[in-house]
Amino acid sequence: MSKMNRRDFLKYAGFITAAGAAPLLTPELLWGAGSRQRIVVLVELKGGNDGFNTLVPFKDELYYKYRPRIAIQQRQVLSLNDEMGLHPRMKALMPLWNSGQMAWVQGVGYPHPILSHFRSMDIWDSASNTNQYLEDGWLTQVLPRFKQGLHGVALNKGQAELGPLQSPQLNAVTMQDPRNFLSQIRRIHDVTPSRATPAIAHVSQIQHQLFSAGKQIATKMGKSPKRAGVGFSKGVLGHSLESVAEMIINGIDAPVYKVTQDGFDTHSGQRGAQDNGLYQLANGLASFQKSMQHAGRWDDILVMTYSEFGRRAKENRGGGTDHGTASSQLILGGKVKGGIYGKHPDFSKLDANGNVQHTTDFRAIYGTLAQRWWGQKNPWAGHSTLPFV
Repeated sequence: MSKMNRRDFLKYAGFITAAGAAPLLTPELLWGAGSRQRIVVLVELKGGNDGFNTLVPFKDELYYKYRPRIAIQQRQVLSLNDEMGLHPRMKALMPLWNSGQMAWVQGVGYPHPILSHFRSMDIWDSASNTNQYLEDGWLTQVLPRFKQGLHGVALNKGQAELGPLQSPQLNAVTMQDPRNFLSQIRRIHDVTPSRATPAIAHVSQIQHQLFSAGKQIATKMGKSPKRAGVGFSKGVLGHSLESVAEMIINGIDAPVYKVTQDGFDTHSGQRGAQDNGLYQLANGLASFQKSMQHAGRWDDILVMTYSEFGRRAKENRGGGTDHGTASSQLILGGKVKGGIYGKHPDFSKLDANGNVQHTTDFRAIYGTLAQRWWGQKNPWAGHSTLPFV
């Protein structure tokens, strides 16, 4: 069955999508007996977040020259060091910087950048080169390739996408939240996977997999699940992060969770739209950290933001910025080594389209998660890992 047919089937099923064909596995089997599962929470900033108004180069004169209306003024910047600072709407995360649990990676991108939303996100999701078309998400190359195991959960109030978890080799599901998932999963009955034809084998295996995922979540969270322990913002991201916190606290064994914050395609009126998006991001992550700290799990968590591309160095006539290249990524966690990594892109060396050159390949970050966080072989050994963990 093709990927499109598979997605049509799952859409018809009405509530979640899934990847892979394996039932579930206990954390002990997945990570080794007696070990604490290390978890990655991926936060997609959908639309192409402007990294220069997020991690602000307030000592760079060209930054203010290129952005006379939308630049963050130095008096507003939350200083991280003598040259770089945070957008003021991210104040809720400053305690994590002060305690050394926040890292930033500058100039993140890839060679020969593509400025199409869909194609560039495909590249980020698959860790491919611009001339490659890979169907599997990059986590296929990282997560232990057991025959069994729930590898990840993607959450969104809208249409969640598996992204880096997309692969027939991974067992991953999407949902709005666990409660909605449990109410809907009752429509699915277990079946014995059939090999009558390839199409029937595929569909029956997916149904068996969804039933298995529902059974695990019902067992862990069905009657009286533990709550997050702190209040979360009412926005989509806050709601998703609260659900992630509750799944972790209640012992769901997925090593990866993916959530999404929309609103970063800021071609016009950027200050209002991005200000709001970053406020939702910072406050949602601050609440998530408090919840994990309260549950004694913060040292087991690594949070990473990512976006399909950044924005151009110069503002446009609409008070926004057009699709650009290199951006900045946020890393949080109890075991994170705080600091600013990578090199700030040189604003004096723009290409013909007004874009900076990237200074850190995004696969160096993926390799860091693989090798330094999960203890796996780095599939992107050509890109050196970074010491943020």
